[in-house]
Amino acid sequence: MAPSNHASNVKPAQEASTDVIGSHESVKSASLSGPDKPQADVAGDRRWFNWHEAGTSKQEKRLIFKLDWFLLSYSCLCFFNKYLDQTNISNAYVSGMKEDLGFGPGNELSWMNTYFLIGYIIGGPISNLILTVVAPRIWLPSCMLAWSLFVLFLYKCNTASEFYALRFCIGFFESAAFPGIFYVLGSWYRKSELARRSSLFVISGVLGQMFSGYLQAALYTGMEGKGGLAAWRWLFIFDFILAIPIAIYGFFFFPDTPETTKAFYLNEWERNRAKERIAEEGRTPVGKFDLTVLKRVFLSWQLWTFSIGWALWTLTCGSYIMQFFGLWLKAEKTYSVVEINNLPTIIGAVNFFFMIGSGYVSDKIGNRGPVCIAVGALLTFCYTVLTVWNVPSGLKIAVYCICGCYGCFSPLMAGWVNSVCGGDQQLRAFTLAFMGSFGQAVVIPFQQYQFPSSEAPAYASTKGYGSSLAFVVALTLWTGFGIGFIEKRAPKWFNDPERETEN
Repeated sequence: MAPSNHASNVKPAQEASTDVIGSHESVKSASLSGPDKPQADVAGDRRWFNWHEAGTSKQEKRLIFKLDWFLLSYSCLCFFNKYLDQTNISNAYVSGMKEDLGFGPGNELSWMNTYFLIGYIIGGPISNLILTVVAPRIWLPSCMLAWSLFVLFLYKCNTASEFYALRFCIGFFESAAFPGIFYVLGSWYRKSELARRSSLFVISGVLGQMFSGYLQAALYTGMEGKGGLAAWRWLFIFDFILAIPIAIYGFFFFPDTPETTKAFYLNEWERNRAKERIAEEGRTPVGKFDLTVLKRVFLSWQLWTFSIGWALWTLTCGSYIMQFFGLWLKAEKTYSVVEINNLPTIIGAVNFFFMIGSGYVSDKIGNRGPVCIAVGALLTFCYTVLTVWNVPSGLKIAVYCICGCYGCFSPLMAGWVNSVCGGDQQLRAFTLAFMGSFGQAVVIPFQQYQFPSSEAPAYASTKGYGSSLAFVVALTLWTGFGIGFIEKRAPKWFNDPERETEN
């Protein structure tokens, strides 16, 4: 690709060699041939941990800093709140709600999960297509306000049917957050930057899961009976209060996409450079929101390849492992309510470590497959132990916690989608949303019948953990070998010479 011509407008000529000049190949060749190249940039190419590509100019680093500060910060806060609101039902359930409302025999907790997923499935693809025509800074914070309002209403619920209706509405609007924000992140960051940022984004959801446990534990000891309300009801009220400032922040500071941004903190050079960064990778937005969308999307290899991968990931039921851990602790009858809420948060800490590590490693080696194989092997060991079940309690606690490694598949696959969809923004938006909805659709009957809450914690009669183990193995093989195999050969199969040349 041709070098960028914008640098001369903002830097002296003798410093021009420090500017980003096109693709990775251009940068590397410049670092070898440019006599004025600062040694720090050359050394950056040899470091294992770095936040920018080698050779990134000061001006572009400032642009990336602003994106990290405003775009990434809101994304993380939004996802933190999403998972706080998604998992609060589990914390409430083991903190008095089950006993207060007489739940348990009717698998009410499983049905609450199911109705949430139905709303999520319906809302995801619709929301992400809306994002291609409506400003994300308006749509995403509005969805947050909507789902948070329904979360608030949960504190008044007294029957299972009331919980089911509200959980459906929460799932419908929450479905905008994950694929929508990933779509916007992919519009601003380069391929080499995506995995690390994607990991930080998803980690914020893990922190939301952890915080929900700590918050419920604190409320149980400090708010029980206050205002005539049980502590588990206060949890929904506090979750709503936390969402308001985050949504307001998004309305004012979320930058939309490079083509439509009106962010006051970006100058003209930064706005132009943001578009150039994506164009240099062949990802300039193309494709129109018209009747050709259906053909472009549903006949694409990206849609079905990653939807299968996401479905296998959800069928491991890893996203419920914190809930399963809490139910086992409760069944042991030796742990306090505070411990039942706090101990499962260790899973989030493990998830945090693996997301950070997998994001850096995959960016550094330029290949997600080996990372998926390594994590899949560890997850296989954990599910094997849970399938056996009759093991020492210490080992069981350990494998529950290590199961937190499952979460890194999420940013790895989502970042993968952002990098392989080229500039077709409708394909990228719909794939990110559809694979999430498809995964949730297949897991609804699975978690309902393989992991009914009435069979907790062993799920022996339904062979729950054994079934999940089979999907863990399939997930490892598909992400470790299958997706990479298809990615290399799909351009020939689908007559895409641009992607074939890139591969």
